[in-house]
Amino acid sequence: MNYVGIDLGTTNSAICSYDGETVRLYKSPEQHDVTPSAIFIDKRGNKYVGSRAYANAARTPDQAAVLFKRLMGTSTPVALPGVQRTMMPEECSAEILRVLFGYLPEEIRLDESLGTVITVPAAFNQMQKDATMSAAMLAQIGQVGLMQEPVAAVMSVMRQRQQDGVFCVYDLGGGTLDIAVAQSIAGRVSLLAHGGIAMCGGRDFDRTIFDAIVKPWLLEHFSLPQEFFGQPAYKPLVRMAIWAVEKAKIELSQREDTLISLSETELSIRDLAGHELYLDIPLTRKQLDELMAPKLTESIQAARDTLHKSGFDPHDVERLVFVGGPTQYKPLRDKIAFELGIAPSTEVNPMTAVAEGAAIFAESIDWNSK
Repeated sequence: MNYVGIDLGTTNSAICSYDGETVRLYKSPEQHDVTPSAIFIDKRGNKYVGSRAYANAARTPDQAAVLFKRLMGTSTPVALPGVQRTMMPEECSAEILRVLFGYLPEEIRLDESLGTVITVPAAFNQMQKDATMSAAMLAQIGQVGLMQEPVAAVMSVMRQRQQDGVFCVYDLGGGTLDIAVAQSIAGRVSLLAHGGIAMCGGRDFDRTIFDAIVKPWLLEHFSLPQEFFGQPAYKPLVRMAIWAVEKAKIELSQREDTLISLSETELSIRDLAGHELYLDIPLTRKQLDELMAPKLTESIQAARDTLHKSGFDPHDVERLVFVGGPTQYKPLRDKIAFELGIAPSTEVNPMTAVAEGAAIFAESIDWNSK
């Protein structure tokens, strides 16, 4: 018997299966653990989902849909004016679910008794949950249940630790920070408190790096209007530069320094003097740490507030569980764990813990009783 867990994320999504013994992660065609939650439609009407869609979205955003999870449960459509298309957020999410489900081997996909659990943020209201269920129905992936993301993350840790206790989940995604305190008693996990910051995530760090480092460098090396970043003609430059910043920032997870780089051909934009623009800017961990510091200080306070709400102190907490792409950066994890005085969990992958926990939880559901 197989069970499936899907982390349907704002920026990235992941899928795992569980057969009662082994959790298996299914990678994207590019062999990445996660698939960007992005859709791109070219001028001929061909649809791309995932990494290719995400890369194209930076160049031609009018033909792409990203961040649609934020609109789930609303009647706001996602417009793709470049191809005269509009999609509802549920349709967009269904596209992601369909693609992820396609990664599964045929024997799992065609299993009539298959149960799939999709995770949702702790802060999702009933309309947002209903919209997620609608997306699953549109994707035609069979029986589906929902669970909260932080609870799934804790289930994933519990499987490795085999130890009950109180856990604090620090989930830093592309756009938001979610903090949750959950307790496991006899293997059952319940959410005690949740909080966070709406505008604190990887994209905020990217924008900070752009403002502090890329913008001054461009103004120094090229003939550009002082306020070029607010002018429509330079919108593609700003978008592509932020895309390059994100790539460089991710590289700093593995090394001490890197380059924010884009070639003339990648940018194909000229300055006021007719010179072709390019980016070739050094970025170090030290610079990144300094630029992220104010947001991290805010996030530490948000974690303290959530702990206070739960009625527990840091010394009552078994482990700090990190979730989300930006938490793959070790200096960030070290700083948060040190400031909160809680030992970090090293058992799980921050990018896939939620999907793994969802697959494990799927086994405990009585799928016959609906």
